[in-house]
Amino acid sequence: METNQKNTFISQNTIFGLFVGLSFILASFTFYKSGKSISLNPQLNNVMMLLSIAGTFIGVRKYREESLNGSISYGNALGACVYLITVASFLYGIYIYWLYRHTPELQENYISTINSVLEEVYKGTPLLENMKAMLQNLMTAGFIAFSEIFNKIFTGFIFSLLLAGILRKRKN
Repeated sequence: METNQKNTFISQNTIFGLFVGLSFILASFTFYKSGKSISLNPQLNNVMMLLSIAGTFIGVRKYREESLNGSISYGNALGACVYLITVASFLYGIYIYWLYRHTPELQENYISTINSVLEEVYKGTPLLENMKAMLQNLMTAGFIAFSEIFNKIFTGFIFSLLLAGILRKRKN
């Protein structure tokens, strides 16, 4: 029984995680094709957050109802939420790596956005040029993809803490 539950957990949440990841990719690609920036774009981040919250809620609720006979503990709900977001984040990270690797102007736009933030933070200090040089060497497609994966997992975890509380349901 335990092995069957693990297989169901992985299969159902992986499939829904892939759906959420594909929705991330579709949203990002739509922004990219419409000429909007995808580098640190607050509008895109809000769309992604909405997609991750809605997708996680629907996916874990479906898992709870179909596989666990309508009951799930807080810990299991949290684990399902985090697993689903992790799968979606890794799929999105692969896409980001591919996109930034094949579109150098996106990477340059990302670096210029980071540089403008650094100029605001370190204005008038000797650290400014050192930070810019360090980030110029550090900002590769792989690093950007890793930071996107980490960002999506971290923010997804924060919202999963709340979602797991909403989704938990005790046996009657």
